[in-house]
Amino acid sequence: MRALGLALVAVAMLLAGMQPAAASSTPSKVGLVSFVAASFSATADPGVSASLTIDWPGASHARSYEIFMSRHNDMSHAKKFTSRSSTLRVSHLRNGTDYFFQVRGVNGSRVGAKSAHVGHTTIRDKGSAHGTAYRVMTYNVCSRVCDEQETTPYTWSKDSPHPSKQIRQPGALERVAAYAPDVLATQEANYLVTPPGYTKAVDQSAKELFFKTARFDQATGLVQESQSCGDTSPPGPAVDGPRAGFVCLGRHGGGDRYAAWVELVDKTNGKHVIFVDVHTVTGDNLPAATDRKAEMRTLFTALGTINPGSTLPVVFAGDFNSHKNRSHDYVATVMHQNGYYDAFDLAMTLKRQHINSYNDFQTVPKLSYTWGDHVDHVWVRPGSSRVEAWRNGALIVDGRLPKPIPSDHSPVVVDLLLD
Repeated sequence: MRALGLALVAVAMLLAGMQPAAASSTPSKVGLVSFVAASFSATADPGVSASLTIDWPGASHARSYEIFMSRHNDMSHAKKFTSRSSTLRVSHLRNGTDYFFQVRGVNGSRVGAKSAHVGHTTIRDKGSAHGTAYRVMTYNVCSRVCDEQETTPYTWSKDSPHPSKQIRQPGALERVAAYAPDVLATQEANYLVTPPGYTKAVDQSAKELFFKTARFDQATGLVQESQSCGDTSPPGPAVDGPRAGFVCLGRHGGGDRYAAWVELVDKTNGKHVIFVDVHTVTGDNLPAATDRKAEMRTLFTALGTINPGSTLPVVFAGDFNSHKNRSHDYVATVMHQNGYYDAFDLAMTLKRQHINSYNDFQTVPKLSYTWGDHVDHVWVRPGSSRVEAWRNGALIVDGRLPKPIPSDHSPVVVDLLLD
């Protein structure tokens, strides 16, 4: 009887020229829009074979949504789509191209406020679905430097200078165990113990590369002796030994900068892959960006000797201190010049792309709206790799990073297939 009464009230309101309250309400502002999937089809029209799928939280009083898509950050010349659900897939987009989206709710003649605009780059190219699968994690654990700062809320281990505080290392090891990467590239990892089931391949200036012992063997062969930044003597001849080492990237920011590398052999198929662990100089200014450009150019010059003729696939992982939100993203410039692109822009699925990989020990996730935000990257060649997934690997419970937070960075985890 109650339902019948409500229905009769609604009919009476309509006959009187009135609308129910919900129908006359303006939709609330749409929350943060996320890119959840992307695709690339090599058989589609050349140059327009990509798609993007966006998702957003439902707005109250919205009966449908208007979605605006532009090639421009200022949302000029936007194309409009409509959707009755809180998700939309847009196809026939240009490969390797930036697109920006905004969404607003619609309720009859009333429209809500538009969401913050968000941007993403469509997949440029991708390898086959039959490549070898690898999971790569990059993680700046800040095991020493953070302990030396009085403002750091937690210490790394019981041997840290402030033993009264909670320790962080168990949380970092839990993140590694939770994702079980095949290859783990760590930075600022002076005191990190070798995770169970892994072998440490190289350790230089707190850049430590680990690989799953059951998955890989370390390659052997001719290798040039690695030289520290302060060594000015001529390099000696290449000798037989484990295929691993490090590269001095330069002396910047008051210290020596290095990249570590290892050549691994997949036990399942004998495939050889080179993994490189990088930590460039920090600083959100033009001089620091210029130093990072020089560091990356030095690294690629060295790779010409490490990987002659670029015969082996190379995967870069690390803390690059650079991203799209900075005005001088010279790391990306050098990477692109050498044919490498951020796995973030090649991924077929994304998770937590708006959460900054630099968390600053804050329990509330740090958000970036337009591009998402991560200074920690994995870089691969688009045509010979297929990025299945990219995710921010932070532990988040009820929307918070639980204490003690393992590091001022959260790990970035990438699943990829290498041809």
